Amino acid sequence: MKSLLVVFDFDHTIVDDNTDLIVQKLLSSDKITDDVKKLHRTDGWTAYMQEIFRLLHKSGVTHSEIHDAVIHTPATPGMAELIQFLYSQNMEVIIVSDANSVFIKDWLCSSSLAHAVERVFTNPASYDKDGCLNIEMYHFQDFCELSTKNLCKGHILDLYIEERASIGVTFSQIAYVGDGRNDLCPCLRLSEKDLVFPREGFQLDKLIRDMQDQKDMRMKAKVHVWKTGSDIIRTLSDYWHQNKIDSEH
Repeated sequence: MKSLLVVFDFDHTIVDDNTDLIVQKLLSSDKITDDVKKLHRTDGWTAYMQEIFRLLHKSGVTHSEIHDAVIHTPATPGMAELIQFLYSQNMEVIIVSDANSVFIKDWLCSSSLAHAVERVFTNPASYDKDGCLNIEMYHFQDFCELSTKNLCKGHILDLYIEERASIGVTFSQIAYVGDGRNDLCPCLRLSEKDLVFPREGFQLDKLIRDMQDQKDMRMKAKVHVWKTGSDIIRTLSDYWHQNKIDSEH
């Protein structure tokens, strides 16, 4: 049994920005017409970003320029240290994100953190022979109203835990670190022994606060708001210290 599985979102959690929007800024704003903007509302964010990537390619923005924009996205303060700390303690780290596989891989590799992440679950992406970045939905789902149609993070987390258990790997505790609306679903699936870390002032934090009086959607896991990765290190260290004391009595 491993003591802890830590699940991270990516944009505005590991990195201190939205990598999709960082890359979108490489495109002249006049290229993003009302018809393009409408894609987000009608077909979802993934379809919208596919059109952005097509327009970037058509405008002559290169693979290298996109790569550079992504890898220069700053880490959220203390987040790289947190991931390295978890790795040093033999904790299992996964990422579940509505970004895409190219951006996350490029950023993790450039930040020397790829070795510390066991798995990444996100929308598959790749460059075609002409240099255009293509993205697909991770899956199509219509069973979770809390999630976007292309990514139910709670379902992904449940399947991952089942997959690990099937080969004899179980966890005594799960921690979820995120910021956005689509992080609520996995947080609601956690138990009383688990931990939820919403980023202070972001949407997940506000949603959790708003639902405190809603009995049908009450959070079972213990909630710890964070500003930096260092806050999470301190909270986890305190839990481990207390659990060690409790086990000795």
